Amino acid sequence: MGRGIPLHVPLPAAFSSMRYLSLCLLCLWALAGCAGIRGGTTPGVTATPPVAVPITANDAASIAVQPGPLWVLLSGVDEHGLIAEHELSLLTAPDPTAAQGARVHTGVAASVQEIRHTGPQNLQRFYHVQTVTGATGWISDYYVRRVAYLFDSNSNTIPLYSAADGQGREVEQLANVSPVAIKVPTDDEWWLVQAVQTGTLGWVRASFVKESPVWEFLLNQQHDH
Repeated sequence: MGRGIPLHVPLPAAFSSMRYLSLCLLCLWALAGCAGIRGGTTPGVTATPPVAVPITANDAASIAVQPGPLWVLLSGVDEHGLIAEHELSLLTAPDPTAAQGARVHTGVAASVQEIRHTGPQNLQRFYHVQTVTGATGWISDYYVRRVAYLFDSNSNTIPLYSAADGQGREVEQLANVSPVAIKVPTDDEWWLVQAVQTGTLGWVRASFVKESPVWEFLLNQQHDH
């Protein structure tokens, strides 16, 4: 019973020491947690992309696994570069008749949590996503863009940098309109992307990342996403 408290220490002093020790441990635990948060997430990103994205059938049975993390743009822009929907509804289930959940603006970045094949012969696809603003739900692949495009109306090229805020060295100049895959989108002004054609990784201003390669859309300054 008395192994943890030496018999020669008065009980009030022992309790005081134990209380002090508990406070120290609590502070260390809190500091460790904060350090883990700082080291494990990207500032501005609330989504948690899985390292492997499950691909499932209509009954939720596993079909395959795709390496992750996988980031996409949710877009209401159609194949002609016209905005069909300024806001999109995330669904509560991978079904077009499911109840609507959160509303998100076209052009928002989201991490893919799961890809579900549904419908006759599993020909329809729904993505379970979590946006950078924290909204979660299912959405048809019609609104999912795995490839984005870089465009700058004031220049013929867009630089990629080795660090955010343009502080690092320039790693490549990409021409208008270059396709890229999104690697680390943030809520601030810079995203990490990978050039589809060359494979180069680099940071770029988020305002240069567009939903469509159609010039009419890119030149329309009313839709700055």
